[in-house]
Amino acid sequence: MNEWSAKAPGVSAYSYNVVTSRGNPWQPGFLRRAPWLGLTAFLGALVGILAAAFVLYTSNNQPIHDWSVQPTVYLAIASAATNILLHFALTQAVTVAWWRRALRKNTTIGDLHRSWDYGQSLWAAITSGRHFSAIALASILVALVPINGPLLQRASRVQQGRFEQNTEVRVNIAAEIPEGYTGYLSNRAYQPALLTSRFVQVVQEFNQKSPISIANSGCQGSCEARITGAGLVANCSKSNSPFLLDHSLAGYQTEEEQQKAAQEVINGTYIFGTSLLWTPGGPGYDPGPSTMDWSAMAPGTFRLGVQYKGTEDCTGTLVVRNCTFKPATVTYPIDIDGNSRISLAAGTTISDDRLVQVINIPPMSMSSTAKDFNVSTYGGFFKALSDTYESTVRMNYGSIGYQIFNEGALSNRYVNASNRLERLNCSMSFRDPTDDIIADIRELMFRTAIASAESKDEQRVTAHESFETPVYASSYRFLAIAAGVSLLGWFATIPVFSGWWRLGRAVSLSPIETAKAFGAPGLITADSNADAEAILKDIGNRGT
Repeated sequence: MNEWSAKAPGVSAYSYNVVTSRGNPWQPGFLRRAPWLGLTAFLGALVGILAAAFVLYTSNNQPIHDWSVQPTVYLAIASAATNILLHFALTQAVTVAWWRRALRKNTTIGDLHRSWDYGQSLWAAITSGRHFSAIALASILVALVPINGPLLQRASRVQQGRFEQNTEVRVNIAAEIPEGYTGYLSNRAYQPALLTSRFVQVVQEFNQKSPISIANSGCQGSCEARITGAGLVANCSKSNSPFLLDHSLAGYQTEEEQQKAAQEVINGTYIFGTSLLWTPGGPGYDPGPSTMDWSAMAPGTFRLGVQYKGTEDCTGTLVVRNCTFKPATVTYPIDIDGNSRISLAAGTTISDDRLVQVINIPPMSMSSTAKDFNVSTYGGFFKALSDTYESTVRMNYGSIGYQIFNEGALSNRYVNASNRLERLNCSMSFRDPTDDIIADIRELMFRTAIASAESKDEQRVTAHESFETPVYASSYRFLAIAAGVSLLGWFATIPVFSGWWRLGRAVSLSPIETAKAFGAPGLITADSNADAEAILKDIGNRGT
C-alpha cells in the first residue's frame, strides 16, 4: 500500500507500485487515461463556434421565407452550447491539472489549494497576483466567452436583397391585328371616319399613359424578355429644304431677285409641320415634307413627314424627315413587373424590334357589302395618330411685321425655350419631334397588339427575372469578434489538460478521493489507487 506523508513545508510526491494491494495497477497512457468527457466537451465547444459560422454563411443573402427558424435562434443555441461545453471542459481540465500538480515533487498545500481555487472562482483567478497560472488564465478567458451571445445576435440582420434568375412568363399578344379592329372608313375615298369602340379604349389608355395590365404572367419581380407581336417596320430618311424669312433682303443685287425674295418672305414658310392628312395615294403622289398619309390603296402602309426650322437664323435650311411604316410581326423587348404590368423595355426604340415578317394588307375595294361605311384594320390606327399629331406653324412677314399661323397643339411642345420672345421675330426655332412621334406610334401599336389578343395568342417565353425580398445579411465582423473571444477561452484550456497521460487512473476532485490522497485516517484502509467510486463501494458504509 502507498500513501502520502506530510512533510513541511511541502507534500511528498504520490508514488505507486505497479500493482497495489487491492490489485488496481497504476497504468498511465495517452488513450487509456484520456479524459474523454472533458475532451468531447472541449471539441464540442469548437463545433459550436464552427456551427455559428456555418449558420451565418448559409443564411447570408438568403430570403427570410426560406428559413422556418430564424438564424438568430440557431446562433443562440450555438453560443449557449459553446459556453456550456467549454466551461465543462475547463472543470475536467482543472481536475487533471490538480492531480498532475499533486504528483510533482515539492508541491505545497498552497499550490494544490490555488489550483483548485482558480478553477472554481473567477475572483480568485483575477486576484491571483504572483501566483498567476495557466488555470487562472483559462478561468478568466472562459468566463468572458458568454459575451459571444450578444455579438452573434448582432451578426445577423434583415435587409432588402436583390435576386436574379430565369423564369417562364406568359403573355397574350396578337401576332397580327385582327381584321377591322381599329376603325371605320367612309365615302368613296375610304377616309377613316371613326374608331371602333374596342380601339377607342386602347387610344384613351394610350393618351392617359395608363399601365398595360396582363393577367397571370408568372413574373413575381421585374422580368425582361422578348415576345412576338404585331408591330411596324420603319424606313426613314433625312434631307434639307431652303427657307427665307429675312425681310431686309440683304444680299440680293438685282430688282428681280429682290422681288422674288420679298414675295417668298411674304408668302411665308412652314417652320414646323407634322400635318397628318388622308390622301388617295396612288402612283406619282407626293405628300410633301410636312405630312403623314395613309392610303386605301395600301391600307397597311402610312408615311410620316416632319419639317422644322432648327436654327435661329432667318435664312437657311429646314430639316426634313420622312418615314414609311409597314405592318409587320416583330419581337419586342419588354419589361414586366410583379403587379403583372407590361411595357416596352425602357430605353429601347423601334430599331430594337426584330423583324419576323412583313404583313401585306390588300387594297380596299368598292365591292364590299358596306360600300359607304367599311371597317378597317389600320385606318382607325392612322386616324388616332392624325388626330393627335397634326400640327403646323407658318411664319411670314407682313405689313405689321412677323406673324405666325399655328394649328394643332404639338408645336408648342417643341418650341425652343430660348425663342419664347417678348416680340415675335424670325429667330424662332424648334426641336425635332420625329423620334418622339415614332416612339408613340410604336407604343400605340404595342398596346393594340396586347388589347386585341385572344386566348389562343398566349406566348410562353423565358424571361430574366430580378426581384427584391427581405433577406438575412450576415456581419462577419461580429462573428470574428465572437469567435475570437470563444477561441481565446478554447486555446487557454489546452495547456490545462496537459499531462493527463501521466496519470495512472481516472481522477476527480471528489472530497473522498482528495481526502484519501491526503491520508485521511478514516480512508487509510481503502485502496490507494482507487477512484472515488471504488472507495465508496469499498468503505462507503462506514461511519465517520
